[in-house]
Amino acid sequence: MTTTASLLPVVHKLLDAATDADKWLPFLEQLSTAFAAKGAHIVRVPAQERTLAFSALYGFDETVLRLYGHDGAGRDLAFGRFADHFSRLIPHDPRMTMLERYPARPLSCRLDIGQEALHSSEVYKQLLSLADVEYSLAVSLPEENGASTIVGIFRGKASRHFDEADAARLGELVPFIRHAVNISEHLARIDIQQGWALAALDTLPIGILLATRDARIVQTNATAREVLALHDGVEVQHGIIRLESKAEERLLHTAIHKAVARAVHAGTGQPGRDAADALTITRPSGKEAFSGVVATLWDNHVKFGLSRLAEPLATIFLGIPEQPLEAPAELLQRLFGLTAAQARLCELLVSGLTVEEAADRLQVAVATARVHLKKAFENVGVHKQSELIAKILSTPVWMSRLGRKPPSALPFGQRPVQPLLSEAMGG
Repeated sequence: MTTTASLLPVVHKLLDAATDADKWLPFLEQLSTAFAAKGAHIVRVPAQERTLAFSALYGFDETVLRLYGHDGAGRDLAFGRFADHFSRLIPHDPRMTMLERYPARPLSCRLDIGQEALHSSEVYKQLLSLADVEYSLAVSLPEENGASTIVGIFRGKASRHFDEADAARLGELVPFIRHAVNISEHLARIDIQQGWALAALDTLPIGILLATRDARIVQTNATAREVLALHDGVEVQHGIIRLESKAEERLLHTAIHKAVARAVHAGTGQPGRDAADALTITRPSGKEAFSGVVATLWDNHVKFGLSRLAEPLATIFLGIPEQPLEAPAELLQRLFGLTAAQARLCELLVSGLTVEEAADRLQVAVATARVHLKKAFENVGVHKQSELIAKILSTPVWMSRLGRKPPSALPFGQRPVQPLLSEAMGG
């Protein structure tokens, strides 16, 4: 069936909403206008649950604030209370029962349920009548995982009921609604995965920069941003990574190009000893040089047919020599069963101190520190200090940088993850 011209503005708003979570309300507004309704609602009900994983309501702000924000609660809390109340009423809502019986079919409460059944329901007594919702036109779109997305349009007592022509017009929108929800879910899943990955990278004490073939930086983690903030031999100018030493910069850019080339030609040869390139970066301050490694981020994307979807990237790892590794004492205590004193001593040894320096820092005698060290050897299962440090470094406890204050700036186009429809929907 061809979508009527009157519904084209609705479709446009719907497609906007598919890629921008802030656009669901404008879509509902346009939908209400197209059907001469006072408001509209889109919700997602998870599989085998009677709760709302997502809810966007248009046209009832004053009603929601009056009913659920009378104690001075703000808009967000009032709408949260509305969603909770509506969730509890779902089992007593004859409209939901009818929608579940006829999935993907738009239904009018007057044509398919009847006034008496609706008026005697708890959802009408506790909510609909108070919001002047007398007539509903809704459709439920079940998903493969058992969840469902429901779109409803509402009119008040002074209006007329939705007829079969209205139901047919809403039916014309069903394929577009399905596509919009699928797009939103897909984008949200990517965004969420990216957000989790970036959050994990930000906890690492080593700088990580992702670069394209032409050395354009597309992503950095927190430690890499700290390196750049030092302005000590490494900069990003107009999006391109630059070094103080032009000779070193040429080596770095060549290594990046090689890493990307390995990704493009993945599977055409066996990985060899040149699978990564190591280099040093001189610092004008005279401090110890940064150590860097350039490797392929993604060396088998072609095998999975993904080369058309995203460009291959190189990963640049940078370490800050004067920033010692940290092994939090409390984690060492729990991991190896150490006492607080033993764990603190191990933490200092991992950071590069000698036993004598650690004893001075802990304000204990060197002999006492050596007793703690011997006991730590027993608990960790090693026989000498080098083995102890190696054992601790082989665990993840030293990899966290959560105790350090991250820089406030997010350069190079980075942004917080924006939840789309399906993130709020549990997608």
